[in-house]
Amino acid sequence: MKRACPIVYRESAMGLEILAFSQPTAGKQLVTGLIGAKETLAASCVRSLRQASGLKGKAKRYIGKELMADVDATYGFYLMETDPILVEHWQVAEVSDEHEPNEFFWHRLDQPLGEDWQPLYQELISYIARHFNPVTGQPSDP
Repeated sequence: MKRACPIVYRESAMGLEILAFSQPTAGKQLVTGLIGAKETLAASCVRSLRQASGLKGKAKRYIGKELMADVDATYGFYLMETDPILVEHWQVAEVSDEHEPNEFFWHRLDQPLGEDWQPLYQELISYIARHFNPVTGQPSDP
């Protein structure tokens, strides 16, 4: 199975942050999505980001792929470009979900992950963090 992981990031006064969300029934997560049969990774990242968060984005830079053995899926990662996001938090309700809306927020990349992050998303964040320069906060060369 192949999955897309679009990465929206920003540099703030607190440090490097990536977009994440909290799902009321499943904890904190990153935006991910299945890659369609005739869809490219870049197109899947754009679509997944829009569907989950409402953000219009452009796939800016491929940073790699990683097999997550625990879920038997290969995740592909793209850094995304969006219009500036001026809010710290926002909510998006899933069309098919009868639960509370998902709460989007900025997660500091150097912040420890608590038990409210599933192990899969802890692995994904670890992979993402390895692709940023800890001194400059900018993406490292692939």
